[in-house]
Amino acid sequence: MDKKMRIISIGVGLLGVAFILPCSVMGKAAGPCVDCHTMHNSQDGADLFDSPSGALTNGGCIGCHTGTNTVAGNIPYVLSSGAPTYGTNTLAGGNFYWVLTDDTTGHNVIGLEAGVNADVNLDYDPPGWNPDFNANTQVNSGNGAWATQLTCAGTYGCHGEHVKGGSTVDDFTAISGSHHGDDSTLDGSTTAKSFRFLYGIIGKEDTNWEFDSSSIDHNQYYGVHRASDTMPASGSEGAKSINYLCAECHGNFHSGAGNLGADTGVEAAAAWIRHPTDYDMNVLGAGTEYKSYGTDGTYLPIAPVATNRKTGAVVTVTVSNVFANAGDAIVNCISCHRAHGSPYADLLRWDYDTCQAGSDNGACGCFECHTTKDAG
Repeated sequence: MDKKMRIISIGVGLLGVAFILPCSVMGKAAGPCVDCHTMHNSQDGADLFDSPSGALTNGGCIGCHTGTNTVAGNIPYVLSSGAPTYGTNTLAGGNFYWVLTDDTTGHNVIGLEAGVNADVNLDYDPPGWNPDFNANTQVNSGNGAWATQLTCAGTYGCHGEHVKGGSTVDDFTAISGSHHGDDSTLDGSTTAKSFRFLYGIIGKEDTNWEFDSSSIDHNQYYGVHRASDTMPASGSEGAKSINYLCAECHGNFHSGAGNLGADTGVEAAAAWIRHPTDYDMNVLGAGTEYKSYGTDGTYLPIAPVATNRKTGAVVTVTVSNVFANAGDAIVNCISCHRAHGSPYADLLRWDYDTCQAGSDNGACGCFECHTTKDAG
């Protein structure tokens, strides 16, 4: 590209990045504008990009975020062109790579690749869909059934606002300006000020999206302990948790006595009719199974817990730190799943089929909370 070509900086078009954008002022887009944008999509009589999209970006959200992650990278890639090394360069949210050939391993986001359509088993409706979870603007316009494929952002996606001015919005409208906005405080008030551009959700963001995560280098997910199996109200702390983000599409998996009836015909009033979310293991007595998360209390990226702390880092090195206060060991959806995808069924962080009670399997994250079930 010669000097005649100039690129303008207009809101980088990311969206499929659940749980992976930089923190504090580091979250503002930085680096060469050409990495994502083109002014005319033309140079020396040829197209620069095969598929220019909104905000003059290279192929939209997926185009900008397709590549191989490196330790020095300034763009988080959520789709690899070749097989990524799981757990090394797949970042916190995982990778869409595997869903290209196996519907069960990731979210079937439109635009990932030509021919990637709705899930062959589930079609358009997210499992556990409940339109009542609308605290942070309304996904799918509140309709009882979905008639379109999942998108990265907007009315039918995860990132940005789902509705603006009472109208449906596309990927770019939903996150417009956010990549270059002020994110020095993540309070959920705007898309730029929300965790990973997940509107209304708060937390703390690892500066390299967990490229090299460890017990003291990781995202800090926000969670709220619920004493009952009820739906968080609009404006409540529960509606700011990472669990609520998932509940916007999978509400019946999250909470609500009786909500299970729509799926199974069973009237469910018991608290744990499904795996608990927004449950603080710290409310349990010393020496009990779940109180021994990670055996010695060390924070484990393979099965991350959430915290209700809004200020200060949870420096999770020893049991006295992880369980320093109530609210530091909250079970959440991300404890078991990757947001984008993984090599394993149901977007799980590990291969559930290899988890065997009574065996010492360090690769099975189940045993990090169910500490008495393995042989360790």
